[in-house]
Amino acid sequence: ICFALIIYLTKDIKLLVVNTTVNARFWPTIIGIGGCALSVIMLIQSIMEGVALRNREESGEAEKPPRAERFYQGAKRRSLITLALMFLYILGLDYFGFFAMTVAYLFLQILTLSGKENRKLWKIALIDVAFTLVIYLLFRYAFQMMLPAGKFWSMIGG
Repeated sequence: ICFALIIYLTKDIKLLVVNTTVNARFWPTIIGIGGCALSVIMLIQSIMEGVALRNREESGEAEKPPRAERFYQGAKRRSLITLALMFLYILGLDYFGFFAMTVAYLFLQILTLSGKENRKLWKIALIDVAFTLVIYLLFRYAFQMMLPAGKFWSMIGG
């Protein structure tokens, strides 16, 4: 529903430049469509898993093992952390700008989603900064679009 709302609200985005294929409405629309598609896939998977679990319970097979229950509890926790990180990213984007907020968001998001055995901070930081730099350069030079610099960096003379 949220992604469908994003698609609906993109029509209200004011365009400063009209003679380009990649404009301010392009990426929100792509994200909305991709999010809707992934949401439908996840909904179908959840329904199928629920039906399979019900069939196992009715046939007398063992219930979900405790390990699976811990995994689902962890997944709920990670989902809530992800939503909070996304909310903070959006709030901080105007003040701190694209580069600083994206580096912080990606670092924390990768930490949230990675297993404890896979947490090598230097690798996460390297991937994080490299990805953010590539996205910045892609938007700046390939799409000729400026990303938000942030009020904080403007105040300190950046």
